[in-house]
Amino acid sequence: MIQFTEVLGFSSVMPLIPKLGENLGLNYLQVGLVISIFSLCQLFASPITGKLSDRFGRKPLLIFSQTSTVIGFLLLGIASNVWILIAARLVDGLLGSNMTVAQAYISDVTTPQQRTKSYSYSSAVFGAGLIFGPMISGVLLVIYNNISAPFFFAAGVSILSIILVSIFLPESITKKEDKISLKFGDIIPIKDAKRFFKSAKTRGILIAFFIYGFGFFIFISTFTQYTTNQFGVTLQQITFYMTWIGALRVLFQTVIINPILKKVSENRTLKLGILAMIFTMVFLIFTNNYWIVYIPISFLAFGTGVARPILMSKLTKVVKREEIGSLLGVNNSLNSVALVITPILGGLILDYLPPQILPLLSAIIFSLIFIIWRWAFVKPYQEE
Repeated sequence: MIQFTEVLGFSSVMPLIPKLGENLGLNYLQVGLVISIFSLCQLFASPITGKLSDRFGRKPLLIFSQTSTVIGFLLLGIASNVWILIAARLVDGLLGSNMTVAQAYISDVTTPQQRTKSYSYSSAVFGAGLIFGPMISGVLLVIYNNISAPFFFAAGVSILSIILVSIFLPESITKKEDKISLKFGDIIPIKDAKRFFKSAKTRGILIAFFIYGFGFFIFISTFTQYTTNQFGVTLQQITFYMTWIGALRVLFQTVIINPILKKVSENRTLKLGILAMIFTMVFLIFTNNYWIVYIPISFLAFGTGVARPILMSKLTKVVKREEIGSLLGVNNSLNSVALVITPILGGLILDYLPPQILPLLSAIIFSLIFIIWRWAFVKPYQEE
């Protein structure tokens, strides 16, 4: 319930921040820079927050980070100039690493045997939040006709989350660290990255995961700007798009993927997912109708719902259990880098090139996975 309220607040405002930036006079590139601020802050803040939670406990850090998120949402709601918008993203990015502490809490209270099931429940809760957040945001925009309403709603949801944590969540750490030991390698895992990129087993999958993330993020981080530019849609209609994608993604992940994997190999299912995302991007190049867009984004929901879990599964299978945390840390850092770069690159494209270049570029990036396929997914196992 606590994680659901967290994701609900987050997902209800994410489609609106680009439009808020435009309302304050920013162009697409400047909006991309503002969006990147949050990801850049998280790249450095998440490991630090995790270390602080080891020292002071999960519960105090959860309350602190959620309070920062509330302040960030309230600042977005009252943002009357660009500096308040930037301050809102800085506050939430630097101090609001809620998900990092939440994942650590799950790890504390579960055994290794229970952990996969617990993270699956966590993923399902995350997906449910992604459905209802944009839906509620769209309804609030219709009722109040004011972009600030969803931001204040998100702040209220985060306050509810703080109350739930304060009253119902017990501290999960019985023995806390005596002192904080933080090295640069804990924030940016350069040493681990070098080690994993030297291994044929891990190098290809890390690169494939990065390509997938880059292709997806460059489109989804500019989804609001692209659909507004290309299809002339309203903010309410964009939130309905996001709700549709979230609902289908949860459906595919919970109902469709396992039956497919029983009949088709993991590699073939992954190929289907990547092909679905390429089809989405190519389809979007040639359409400008609001209703028709629901067809390609349905394939996008299938593609992302299939591709990411399989890539994550492959990633965790190629190393020993004790190395999984380090490998996931490197992968998360690469994803964070992609999240920093893609909004800026997407904004540049929308400012200076035809908007159709954006889905075209995504399609080309996704296609690169097939070019490195044998090197990433076949050869390492043949050499084993």
